[in-house]
Amino acid sequence: MTQHTPADNDRTPAPTGMPRWVKICGLVASVLVAAFLALHLTGNTPSHGGH
Repeated sequence: MTQHTPADNDRTPAPTGMPRWVKICGLVASVLVAAFLALHLTGNTPSHGGH
C-alpha cells in the first residue's frame, strides 16, 4: 500500500470563492446603477427628442 503524507494534500487548490468575472460584472452593474441614480437625482436625465 502507498502512504499518503500531508504534503500530498497540499497540491489540491483551495476553493477561492466567487470567480473574477462575477466580481467584475457586479462592479460594472454597481457603477451603472450609481451613474443612473446620480443623473436622476441631479436632474440631468437624458430625454427623448431633445426637449
